[in-house]
Amino acid sequence: MRLSFLSSLLFSAFLFSLSLLQTPTFAIEKSYIVYLGGHSHGQDLTSADLDSVTNSHYELLGSFVGSSDIAKEKIFYSYTQNINGFAAVLNEEEAAQIAKHPNVVSVFLNKGRKLHTTRSWDFLRLENAGVISSSSLWIKARFGEGTIIGNLDTGK
Repeated sequence: MRLSFLSSLLFSAFLFSLSLLQTPTFAIEKSYIVYLGGHSHGQDLTSADLDSVTNSHYELLGSFVGSSDIAKEKIFYSYTQNINGFAAVLNEEEAAQIAKHPNVVSVFLNKGRKLHTTRSWDFLRLENAGVISSSSLWIKARFGEGTIIGNLDTGK
């Protein structure tokens, strides 16, 4: 009986020592943008339209990570109006697999960018101290009607 206890104890110590030699491997997760192209919805959006887009993002990512619930934890922003896509925390393997999906246009690492200005109107000389002069490019360009100047997402 004592030999059995001693052999059990030695075996347990052996297993424990093996576990100390194992180094855990963790997939490093980073923020990625998954771009799905344009939207099929029109311009007059309802909250149901926006919810539908967001839910489609959860379903797509959920098919790769195991469930929509896990996808909801990973997605921290859904692009529902100007572009169709989402920002999510993924590991490299998940990002590579999602990129192969036929509905995915591209997947790229979300990188922080330095802003060049926070005073665009002054920077572009469209206004002077909040006043639009009659020779302003603003007036000549019809106040940007029909033009997209830029879509910046600072991540904040």
